[in-house]
Amino acid sequence: MAAREMWFIGEPAIKRRVALAVVIVFVIAGSAWILLSDLLLYAIVQDRTVVARFETAKGWVFVGLTAWLLYAVTLRSVAQLTKASRTIFAVLESIGDGVLLLGSDRTVAYANPASIGMLGVAKLDDLQGMGAPEFSRRFHLSYPDGSLVPPSQFASQRAFDQPGPIRYKAVLHPPGAREVVISCTAAGVRPEIGKSADIVVSVMHDITATEHLDRIRDELFTSTAHAIKTPLTVIKSAAQLLSAVGPSEVRRSTSMIDRQCERAQQLVENLLVLSRIRSGTLQLYPADVDLAPVVEEIGGEIAGLSSGHAIDVQLDAHPRIRADRERIVMVLRNAIDGATRASRPGGPVTIRLARSGDDAEVAISYQPQLSQPQLSNGEAGDQCPHATDFDDMGVSRYVTTVIVEAHGGRLTEQTDDDVTTITTIRIRFPAEGVV
Repeated sequence: MAAREMWFIGEPAIKRRVALAVVIVFVIAGSAWILLSDLLLYAIVQDRTVVARFETAKGWVFVGLTAWLLYAVTLRSVAQLTKASRTIFAVLESIGDGVLLLGSDRTVAYANPASIGMLGVAKLDDLQGMGAPEFSRRFHLSYPDGSLVPPSQFASQRAFDQPGPIRYKAVLHPPGAREVVISCTAAGVRPEIGKSADIVVSVMHDITATEHLDRIRDELFTSTAHAIKTPLTVIKSAAQLLSAVGPSEVRRSTSMIDRQCERAQQLVENLLVLSRIRSGTLQLYPADVDLAPVVEEIGGEIAGLSSGHAIDVQLDAHPRIRADRERIVMVLRNAIDGATRASRPGGPVTIRLARSGDDAEVAISYQPQLSQPQLSNGEAGDQCPHATDFDDMGVSRYVTTVIVEAHGGRLTEQTDDDVTTITTIRIRFPAEGVV
């Protein structure tokens, strides 16, 4: 059992022990007072009438001392509770995020100034006593896709019956004000584990500016990618035309231009997929795919674009996978092209397709290049990482990983330094069978 649960389970027992200890001390002290005072009284006074009067007086003294003690303890306890309440209230008032406290009747009992401003209401009284249905009618809480959040699915309502915290992203539409994108978190305060919450704390964090920036960035990715596509096509066509009619020196230059256009176009495709991933609109169209011809095709394609790398394709198996062929092509192109750019100039790159248990595995091995200061002038040619590494932002690696995982696969990278430094990128997909 978790330590947190043990602490909650042990808390009532601790309170009972403390209360029992106070009662025992009071009983012992009271009994000692009565016994000792009676013994002393009987030893000093012999007259029964006087004894009776002293006993009455002693009883009133005991009552007075007890009343004073209870007053002092109660006063101190109330002072501590008041101080704690003021501290908690001051903390809630100073929090920049919107905080709503809901009572056991599941209506708003308190709202801090930040939430009042976020919801566009004039004062706390406008929110106090408001239940989920009325909150939904007034503020039209919706998911980011525009569909309304049912009142029963509010995080603040679910937290009464479900363990928390409960989180989601939603959009508020305050009357007469701009919409507010929030990250909402709610958790219940329970008297005992497993019981319904007495109080629910709902926190609304305003992420409108961040969401707006993300939307602009995604639109920039998409518009930039589309804007670059046409010039790249024109440049590539012109380079191919020059290569067909020009001398060998021109063909060498146009070949370099063609390679760089291919890589720039690859970056454009990755940016378009990235924008779809971020907007949640990336679609996969799976079908049965024979992986061997795809690996062979992309290996040959990259070999034609690579400058001086010997690319060896080894087909140890012919597995079939259930996948979107277009996206698998992108995965292989990104991974193999990335290996050639990270490899030493002229170094071999091995692509091996095999079965690994129930998976189809594509292993891409290469010798990583030396650090930039160790490269001699002209050693890297047009493979210099500063000139051609379009993936400095990590775009293709991220896109590749997302696509692989969307197919139920896994991408790993390992470097072996036993004899010669070899880096291997392994891409695994669940295999359907063997051709």
